[in-house]
Amino acid sequence: MKNQHGVSLIIVLIMLGVIALMSAATLRNASSNERVSNNFRMQVLAQHYAEAALRYCEMQLTLADGLRVTTLKESNLAVSSNTLTWRQRVSWTGAGGVVASRISVPEAVVVSADSPFKPGLLPECMVEKQALDGGLVYVVTARGFSPDYSADGRGFTLKGSVVWLQTWLSIQRSVVADLPAEANASAGTLADRTWRRILNPPIY
Repeated sequence: MKNQHGVSLIIVLIMLGVIALMSAATLRNASSNERVSNNFRMQVLAQHYAEAALRYCEMQLTLADGLRVTTLKESNLAVSSNTLTWRQRVSWTGAGGVVASRISVPEAVVVSADSPFKPGLLPECMVEKQALDGGLVYVVTARGFSPDYSADGRGFTLKGSVVWLQTWLSIQRSVVADLPAEANASAGTLADRTWRRILNPPIY
């Protein structure tokens, strides 16, 4: 009988050990799934904020020049035929000077009153003009940040997600001005729009 009790105790201990290992594996798997889900949620939020920044800047460009925010007036938009300003890291970090055409999107544009999520850093967009054979197009570059985003002093991501988006726009003005200086005096609509996600940004 004593031997039988000893064997039963060993079996019970083995079963308890197996149950404990299975429980630990289940908890670890649940924790891993939660981290993956949270990372995906942060990436989606960063994408939404970047899209909101694109829409905001595009909407500003369709306004008559006199109705735009100062940062996005035609006089502040650089014209480039070669290297675009958005490709330069200092254009986003602020080191070496301020880019006149870069703007932080107003909080009211990206934050809903009933949303529990708020970006730790407001999304940004930059507008510049690219000289092409057929004329000038607007290049709108935006980046959105997840609520948990943080970066080092050089602008490189330490935590969270950042998404970069870009559109190339042609805008048709409702009134054709007589003078080139008045070409943006009237409101306009998007005549052509090319969208892309930037996979190799200057900083990430």
